[in-house]
Amino acid sequence: METALLKEIQKRVVEWREAGRNGIENETINILSHIERTAFLHKPQIEALETYVYLKEIAGNKPTGELFKAYFPDQIEALTALGYSDADAFKFLKEKRSLDEILDTAFGESDYINQVFALTMGSGKTVLMAVMMMYDFVLSFHHPDDERFAKNALVFAPDTTIIESLKEIKTFDFTKVLPKEYEIIMLNVKYHYLEDPKTPLSLIEGSNYNVIVSNSQKIILKTRRRSKYDANSLFADEKFKEREEIVNKRLRAIQGLSNLSIFVDEAHHSYGKNMDKELKKVRQTIEHLHGNEPLVGVVNLTGTPYVNNVMMADTVYHFGLKQGVERGILKRVEFYKYDNVKDEAFVFDVLQSFWGQYGEKRLEGKLPKIALYSASIDDLRDNLKPLIEKGLRNLGVSTDKILEYHTEAEENKEDFQLLDTPQSEKQFVLLVGKGTEGWNCRSLTACALFRKPKSTIFVLQSSTRCLRSIGDNSTIASIYLSNENHKVLDKELRNNFATSIDELSGHKAKSAEFELRVEKRKKLTVKRKVRELLSVRRKDWENMKINLKDAESDKYTSFVSKGKIDADSKSGEAHYKADVEMGRVLKQKTDMTFYEILEFVNRYTHVGCLELKRLLETNKISPAKLTKVVKENKEVVYYLVDVVLENLYDYEHKEDVIEEEIELTKNYPFKINILEDRKSLIVFRETVEENEGEGRLGFHINPYNFDSGDEKDIFLHLRSTLDADEDIVDVYFTGGVTTAVHNDFYFEYCDPENDNRLSKYFPDFLVETSKGRYLVIEVKTGQEQHNYERNKKEYKGKKKDVYSTVFAKELGFESFRELNQDFEYRIVFSTSLREWKKEVADAIGTIKKN
Repeated sequence: METALLKEIQKRVVEWREAGRNGIENETINILSHIERTAFLHKPQIEALETYVYLKEIAGNKPTGELFKAYFPDQIEALTALGYSDADAFKFLKEKRSLDEILDTAFGESDYINQVFALTMGSGKTVLMAVMMMYDFVLSFHHPDDERFAKNALVFAPDTTIIESLKEIKTFDFTKVLPKEYEIIMLNVKYHYLEDPKTPLSLIEGSNYNVIVSNSQKIILKTRRRSKYDANSLFADEKFKEREEIVNKRLRAIQGLSNLSIFVDEAHHSYGKNMDKELKKVRQTIEHLHGNEPLVGVVNLTGTPYVNNVMMADTVYHFGLKQGVERGILKRVEFYKYDNVKDEAFVFDVLQSFWGQYGEKRLEGKLPKIALYSASIDDLRDNLKPLIEKGLRNLGVSTDKILEYHTEAEENKEDFQLLDTPQSEKQFVLLVGKGTEGWNCRSLTACALFRKPKSTIFVLQSSTRCLRSIGDNSTIASIYLSNENHKVLDKELRNNFATSIDELSGHKAKSAEFELRVEKRKKLTVKRKVRELLSVRRKDWENMKINLKDAESDKYTSFVSKGKIDADSKSGEAHYKADVEMGRVLKQKTDMTFYEILEFVNRYTHVGCLELKRLLETNKISPAKLTKVVKENKEVVYYLVDVVLENLYDYEHKEDVIEEEIELTKNYPFKINILEDRKSLIVFRETVEENEGEGRLGFHINPYNFDSGDEKDIFLHLRSTLDADEDIVDVYFTGGVTTAVHNDFYFEYCDPENDNRLSKYFPDFLVETSKGRYLVIEVKTGQEQHNYERNKKEYKGKKKDVYSTVFAKELGFESFRELNQDFEYRIVFSTSLREWKKEVADAIGTIKKN
């Protein structure tokens, strides 16, 4: 169950977002706007980042305990928010106990900012961590004295396997989330990965923009105990002293960093009563660093924000396992429970089920895989592996598809790291102590637990590894468990995710998320008209006449009129009658000062306040007179802006023709979200090739996201019928990406449905021929055909004559074609299968002849 504080924070973040995200720094506005345009991040990542920004820039950058007190100032309300019943809350007050003691227990006694961001697996915690750092670095660069923003970052990972996955922080393409103007800042970031105990940490004194990534044991405070037998263990003690000195040097180097933020990955390890001594020392080390120089804050990231079914009090954002399935970030899942079954029967049934359901059907070009976890290496080698080999031989499957990986099979590490690639032929992955947290293998479609492991949390971590989505996310994951492991998993799901096996089984996704990737980069050279509006300030502008009475014209005056519906005295029919006589003027009053009026006019005209003052003096308008008039009618201020702009400049329209290179694949990859009932319109190249064979045409991006079944059918028809035609270079579906951030191929047209405003139109298909000519195909429904043909017949050359959007787009293309004669345009109305196939064939024939 989510905490009252989390709900309150998220309610306020939503209100702030919907109100326009006011009150933040300009750099933050630029970053959030860029992130929205590029659409690279998952929605949960954006929501979490917004929460991070809100708490820093809007909520005052306070510890969660202080936030709680600010949001729940009333003691009864605060106790209820902490989970007390009304009776217990009144009893608490009657006993005159201190609320601060309760809050210290819930949120800790530390005075630094400590926040938990809980995002389920597959939702991109590592990238989110990198984005948070980048945001801090950019803001601290532009606001160096603002202590809210970090200049250095330390990342604690629970073990070395997580460090490997955290290398994405360094390799991540920051241009996906940061505008180009901040590139120089990111080029100055220095990364330090402390994977080996002997790796020194070399920091330049006083330097900024360092990212240090280490598992906790390499940095945490050490307590050195001397051996009772110093004389007999001299050399061993010297080695220990050397190791301790390295750790101390690292800690001292980090202590010298200013404006430090700490990020704790997989933070659930360092919460709760049962964390081990090493993990407790992570918290002690954080306290030590904060005591040396105040930390900017501590950001904890986890997929499991619950400890014994109670959410961590510091949680400020939560995106759970069920939400991941519903939004299509995770696969749907089915659980198989085995009661009273022998080892051989369990293994054989799992193999048969996996092979029958998934076999060798590739997903994004990768073979599906199953991870089979064993409790020990001996058990794997003596029992599990021989049974797997026997079962595969019975199925007629090569045993070369088996991969064994554990501490005694490190020679297979490279094969393990290549599992999620099209090159890997391994499908049966046998693991001991590997493949849990941090393992990202999207082509893993099933997991099976052979024997009960010693750790119950291991059951949770291992069995849910197969949930990360892949392709169109139609693949359902399978988890095979003994009855004993089934009970353990259900309990751990309740304790760590506040969900259960029953809730997840067959849980339907409401939407699905897809990442569009570039397969073939495509650029075109076209000509475009560039229009400029040049403004030249008039030399005599100060001689303009200002008459404040003009502000009382209808243009600036608001009216309230009255009307009524009445029955005719003779016929008895009801009718509406406007009462013109009762119209009255509505004036907006204001208390603006003279200089506030000047500042307002300056904001919209860029004319200096002193110049405006002289202009008013020329027109014999004193400060007192203007203030008095504006006080009674604020519309006078808008009149002043208009009159200054009308008389300040002469405008000249300039039009040039330029040649530019346009790109069909800009700023990729990026993500789109599709409703579940429209998933059939997402088409992957691999799926088409599996069903219809390989082909050379189409899929410059993968997958294609069609708007209609007609578009999808026409593409598949074009691909199959034109593949052998040497005159056709390629076919591109361009209508699925309708933003200039990712696709330059558009025409401008005047939209009759939007007051004839200039709009961008992204056509559906582009067919390229070997003669350097192009055919643009637009697919429309049969219902739109009548309106289009009637408008085309009635059109007399004037903008006001256009009412069909389809025809308006054709006119937009004609303007483009005046400069680009190598392009032809054809509208295909999907009236019947036979008709549109004939239209497409005719259009292709025409472009090939010319």
